[in-house]
Amino acid sequence: MLRRRHRSEGWLISATFVLGLVASVLPSPIRPALAAANPIVAENQQPGSSGWQLGSRVAYDSVQQIKGYASATSVLQGNPLDLYVTTNPAQNYTMDFYRIGWYGGLGGRLRLHVALSGITQPTCPVDATTGLIACNWTSSYSLTVPSDWTSGVYMVVLTNAGGYQNYIVFVVRDSRPAAFLFQHGVNTDQAYNNYPNDGLTGKSLYDYNSFGATTVAGTTRAVKVSFDRPFATSGGGQFLNWEVQLVRWLEMSGYDVTYSTDVDTHASGGSLLNHKAYFSTGHDEYWSNEMFNAAQNARDAGVNLAFFGADPVYRQVRFESSAAGVPNRVMVHYRLARLDPVQGPTTTTQFRDGPVNRPEQTLVGVQFTSSVNSGPSNNVPYVITNSGSWAYAGIGVKDGDAIPGIVGYEMDRYFPQYPPPNSSNWTLLSHSPFTDYLGNANYAESSIYQAPSRAWVFSSGTISWSRALDGFWYGRADARIQQATANLFAAFLNGAPGVQGLTLSAPAAATAGTAITVTVTA
Repeated sequence: MLRRRHRSEGWLISATFVLGLVASVLPSPIRPALAAANPIVAENQQPGSSGWQLGSRVAYDSVQQIKGYASATSVLQGNPLDLYVTTNPAQNYTMDFYRIGWYGGLGGRLRLHVALSGITQPTCPVDATTGLIACNWTSSYSLTVPSDWTSGVYMVVLTNAGGYQNYIVFVVRDSRPAAFLFQHGVNTDQAYNNYPNDGLTGKSLYDYNSFGATTVAGTTRAVKVSFDRPFATSGGGQFLNWEVQLVRWLEMSGYDVTYSTDVDTHASGGSLLNHKAYFSTGHDEYWSNEMFNAAQNARDAGVNLAFFGADPVYRQVRFESSAAGVPNRVMVHYRLARLDPVQGPTTTTQFRDGPVNRPEQTLVGVQFTSSVNSGPSNNVPYVITNSGSWAYAGIGVKDGDAIPGIVGYEMDRYFPQYPPPNSSNWTLLSHSPFTDYLGNANYAESSIYQAPSRAWVFSSGTISWSRALDGFWYGRADARIQQATANLFAAFLNGAPGVQGLTLSAPAAATAGTAITVTVTA
């Protein structure tokens, strides 16, 4: 969405490693999962390393000491992946491939070290009309992903001879029907990506960090962005801001999980049916029509959904092939419906607006409302409502209890002027007042509902939920949020206890700052 400049990626440069969880604070429902025989448990028994974290010398885009990208956002075990790297000046460099997980708290496992001779790749051209920046670099390294590389998020640490570093991020997939499917949100990463962030030429889908000539948008922003280019600044997108904490906690807890990206959901949405639950994580703002259909179809077939973030399913995109004919390498978003040459169900604007008219809360349960200024110090407390819900079982909370630091920097709530989800079992689990970055009073709400298929759909209503699961990277681990998440996962795996008589905190008319509850019968 349109907002003040997003500075969170800049925090990565000065990050310090924090061990946020110890066994003594683990909620009891998690412990049985640790004994489960699944690849995640076996993987996290392997030696770990903290070497995946960048040092103080992070390459910057105006010089491009070292930058790179992958030929795909994800790759199936046993399949090839090309990596493209530039160094300035030409010099030797290394690639270190790390899988991100728990690994005793170290957070990563080194799978491959490669030493290479680098070249300075050509400048990536800019399309004058659309603002599309797509690189045409020579492949620097071709990898056939070994079959024993466990599905997960992989971060390649690029290090040049001078010690400057950057990331390439990709997901390794498998064909395993694991209980949980974790979706890494690359679409939103690409929407904000203004590589090269040099103050002169870089373009994203946003005005605030786009430079150079005016495009068809009428401003400097692009209406098309390419995955055939590095990510700006650290090269890691937003994964380390909003998703890594959930990865660490899931794997520490021994849950059976496999990984994909939202490009995979777009291209192969039927695969969601192979799992008990599908997780949209972090900042998952940009979705395609195909993605919405895939999640909705999965829910209606009995697959549980969880939105561990805020602002999900807010803006619709389309995908196009690259100039070389590779599918789904260009993401299209005109932002304003009147600018888009395609009018109808796939017009690239907000889902809730015309001509799309598909409010995201019909899927998610709540939808984006506003944000506070970036930075964990600006987060506000998560205020409990409907504390009798099974989601809060064993936590010992009551209505009005506040859990500090959970709500921010983006938030969702229920909008009574839009249709609610189709459910007779729907509960708003929180009502958290905040003052947005413009000084307006507002509130955030988390939600859980049961679809007619009996699938559960949870939405945290805050982008910082995962930071309460694990203390890494500005997190503040909280046993109450851990327990609520464990309760949710237990319902996904085994069904929820005591679902009769739930409360629907979704009135036909409500005002900001007022919580109204009405009882519905199942």
